[in-house]
Amino acid sequence: MRRQKINRILWLLTAFIVVLSGVLAGCSSGGEGSRDKGSQGGSSGTPLLDREAEQYELPLVTEPFTLVFATADNPDISNSYTRNLPAFQELEKRTGISVKFEVTPADQYNTTMQTRLAAAKDLPDLIRLPDDPIRYAKGGLIIPLDDLIGSYAPSILNLFRERPEVMKAMTAPDGAIYTLSAVVDARSMVNLNGLGMRKDWLETLNLEEPDTIDQWFDVLMAFKEGDPNGNGKKDEIPVIAINVNGLYKLAWSYGLHLALSDGWYPDEDGKIVYEWIEPRMKDWLQEMNKWYEAGLLDPDMGSQNRDKYTAKAIGDTAGAAVSDMTMQFPQWNERMANDYPHARWEGIVPPEGPYGDRMMEREQPTENIHYGITRDCKDPETVIKWLDYMFASRDGQILMGNFGLEGLSYEMVDGEPQFTDFILKSELGSGIAQASLGVNGSFPRILMKEMIEQRFLQYEGEVAQSRKATQHYVPSFPRVLATKEETDIYAGIMADINTYKDEMIIRFIRGQEPLENFEHYAESIRGMGIEEAVAIKQAQYDRYMK
Repeated sequence: MRRQKINRILWLLTAFIVVLSGVLAGCSSGGEGSRDKGSQGGSSGTPLLDREAEQYELPLVTEPFTLVFATADNPDISNSYTRNLPAFQELEKRTGISVKFEVTPADQYNTTMQTRLAAAKDLPDLIRLPDDPIRYAKGGLIIPLDDLIGSYAPSILNLFRERPEVMKAMTAPDGAIYTLSAVVDARSMVNLNGLGMRKDWLETLNLEEPDTIDQWFDVLMAFKEGDPNGNGKKDEIPVIAINVNGLYKLAWSYGLHLALSDGWYPDEDGKIVYEWIEPRMKDWLQEMNKWYEAGLLDPDMGSQNRDKYTAKAIGDTAGAAVSDMTMQFPQWNERMANDYPHARWEGIVPPEGPYGDRMMEREQPTENIHYGITRDCKDPETVIKWLDYMFASRDGQILMGNFGLEGLSYEMVDGEPQFTDFILKSELGSGIAQASLGVNGSFPRILMKEMIEQRFLQYEGEVAQSRKATQHYVPSFPRVLATKEETDIYAGIMADINTYKDEMIIRFIRGQEPLENFEHYAESIRGMGIEEAVAIKQAQYDRYMK
């Protein structure tokens, strides 16, 4: 309790200092320290969106120029970025800038780069940050980008004008912009965090598509008992998920924003609620315990990897799936076509809950991955121009973020890029085909609606399915960059809370902890300092809404 009181005092003191600093900055007459929060004037004093960046010409340089870029390696591990992949070769032809990659496999990158940043020497020009960007900004390891963008990045400026929510997501608490992030929400038009079901199993058992959470239970029981795969065995798994987090999508039927917002959400009055201890959480846990006791949930949900999860999906044993990518469903159908030609996975509308709730959380516009220019960069002006072209210009978006190389992976038809069979008919899948060229990877990029449509809406029925599902979208909790103090205090509070909460959720679902103890669980979390974390989330939400 003494630690919580000290943290509370520090938090209130920090908040007071931030507010006071804003008042003093607003009263100052100009200079380096003056900043109009939310308008990012930089040292020029002119709000960023009122700036007019100079238009550059290609190539960007007349002398040889090598940019050193540290990032996680290509998702296509057979085509490392260090191999000078075709898209980067073309980018070099256009800009005159070659890229020297310093890469680490994605699953090792954060640990490796944290160690390197702690040493704080021999930094690359451009870096994918391993965690909290504000920590590195305040430590002076990355530089502010406002003046660079306002002077040399016309396409990024246009992006910020057209998509203010993108600019908000990249704006630090002090009003500055230190990093860029990929803009990825175009995929949420069809590639959803959602639910899927074997429609052919419904037909086999003469069942209607379930519309409510109670109907889901009845259908899943029929999958368990009715031998829909026709092999004479009771080997069906009614619901599969990679881990227990997948079940959080079924909490949408109870008005809970657990899947993408981690249970943080404003009520109708804008007051932040920690939903993990709300009474409706108990109602959802009671339903999941009912499903568990009935044998409807994947028994390996607590420990399996994606390969094992996928093997069940395409092995004709799973009836429904909670997924982080609903475009898995038609791809599963393709993989099952030879052995199980009648298999038909389809996305399904989330069920209505007992109190009329039906929703899906929509992903945020930007990835929670940040790229910054380091203090060791010798020529930030040239680097920001390179970023502006490859990230935000239309030609750069087509080349690096989406379509790749004209004549190979796309052709221009009536002035618009159209994928060729190199992408659409690739045996490895369209995503790996893109990655093999160095496209749509571990760097700032903007996913184009046209690319998503062509890659994913080629599957029969997906337009109708996505429209049915996405009409139930609600925003997820906004992505807000935290102050260093917020990060430190929040992490200190939530480390123990999350460990306890995650353990108890599983115990409640499995019946190892009776639901009569839910209030004791909620009271324990309150006693661990959740009010302090709520105050931090409230401050961040209010900052975003301003």
